[in-house]
Amino acid sequence: MPFITRSRGGVWARTLTLVLPALVLLGLTSAVPATATSTVPIVPQVTCVGDGSSGHRVKFVYAYEADNYRYDEAEPLIRAAAWVTQQNVNDSARRDGAERWIRYATTGSTGCDLDIDVRVIPNGTSNDGVGALKALGYTASDRIYIGYFESATNCGGAVTHDNIADDDSAGVTNRHNLYPSWVSLAPHCATGHEMTHELAHALGGVMPNAPNYVAVGHCSDTNEAVCQGGSTVVCPDPLAVRLMDCGKDDYFGVVPVGTYLNTRWNAAKDSKYIEHGSAVPTMTTIPPLTPQVLQAVDVEGTEIVFTYTPSTKTYGSGITHQVELARDGVTIATVPTWEQSIRVTGLPANSSAYYTFREHVTQGGVTRTTAWSPNLIVLTDPVGGTTAGTIEAGTASVFTNDVVDSTGPNQALDLYSFSGADNAPIVQWPQNSVRNQRWRIADAGGAFTISSVHSRKCLSTLGGSGTSGTAIVQLPCTGAPSQKWTFPLITGVTYQIKAGVGTNQCIQSSGGGTSGGTPLVLAPCNTSTPSQRWTNHQIG
Repeated sequence: MPFITRSRGGVWARTLTLVLPALVLLGLTSAVPATATSTVPIVPQVTCVGDGSSGHRVKFVYAYEADNYRYDEAEPLIRAAAWVTQQNVNDSARRDGAERWIRYATTGSTGCDLDIDVRVIPNGTSNDGVGALKALGYTASDRIYIGYFESATNCGGAVTHDNIADDDSAGVTNRHNLYPSWVSLAPHCATGHEMTHELAHALGGVMPNAPNYVAVGHCSDTNEAVCQGGSTVVCPDPLAVRLMDCGKDDYFGVVPVGTYLNTRWNAAKDSKYIEHGSAVPTMTTIPPLTPQVLQAVDVEGTEIVFTYTPSTKTYGSGITHQVELARDGVTIATVPTWEQSIRVTGLPANSSAYYTFREHVTQGGVTRTTAWSPNLIVLTDPVGGTTAGTIEAGTASVFTNDVVDSTGPNQALDLYSFSGADNAPIVQWPQNSVRNQRWRIADAGGAFTISSVHSRKCLSTLGGSGTSGTAIVQLPCTGAPSQKWTFPLITGVTYQIKAGVGTNQCIQSSGGGTSGGTPLVLAPCNTSTPSQRWTNHQIG
């Protein structure tokens, strides 16, 4: 399958090839992705069931407000999260030697392409996701609707059932199978882990009479998909957070533990949204999942910047979680999963190679490793010399300074608490590369603007001041002088972030503080100050 891309200057064509054999498994198929440009990253296809439309289905809707359409960016992330969620559910059944596949609404000639509706909603309605979906007519009685709301700022907990009323009766006539449910997800909390968590709620986890129920549909068991803050550690494995109902006694168990699920609602047996497969070997060790959405976002003569999305959630301490990148089968980089941008240097110009990657999870000296991802073939430019990942208009980046947090990562330029408010503070926070740490660079006539990928507001100085000690905040992008920045180069892809043109004020942590959450302020430019040394991790 050819994937065509073009160099930044638009003069050199490359071919990217995906190698992914079709999977045929007990009548459930997963097909090779269709041809696409490299702006549509390689993403997995879900395992589909039947014709993809009949019977009960889990249906996806991408809902955007008219001024915030980002479907091209969101689509691969939605598809990857859906794949992870399906693997999590199936592995929950594999503990008991069985298969359980989510009955997604799918389309395409093979029926294996996740079917996502794209709908515009009125401005200001994204945080009322259920109301917005109902107004669009998503009310079928045999659907769970998962809505991805582009402008939403609320995260998680948005699952609504109409007329189900905590019905925990056993059997397929339970009200969970008779009435629709709605799940609302915001872009900053729509990974496979969050999607698994919310789908578990939509499937009936956790009913008030369940053995380990606590308030608002959660449970005291930890660690598992719904309950990570419980009082009883039922499954100490750090990867058990992938699974539904680790104790197999509250809402999901092919072979239940205890008596409750034998006589009450058990999604593993009773839900019409889950397809039953065949007997398989019993899963005795929980595996991590192969990372997804590998793409080359900046290809130069001898350097490439790759980005990816981790697939596996871990829970607990003492865990090392890494991604390994290989070129033509030889490892060239291993990075922690909070670094979702990998810059590779020293490559031969005008040469093609295949790149693939996998995840490693290590605890107590024991490492579990995923399968390798499909191959991505990239051809470098014929002429070297340009540095991949340099500051450039039209790109997006995560910026980290030279202050290392006690937990391991460097401190990153961070929009505090995913705020959408004007004058919300910008702080340093341990790098995690999620949406509130991602920034778009735009040309501003001899300088640049820096806008939050999350809020779309611009990095500004408080009150427009340029004096030392002034707080760095976000405001609507206006092109004001206080929103213009330059990037004096220190070395490689490490820069200062300097206010305006002709000033000598740079962004650093207040008082040179080293802890996460320290506000960022202006201070006299000094390249030896660790919190003024910002490394550019390009992610788009």
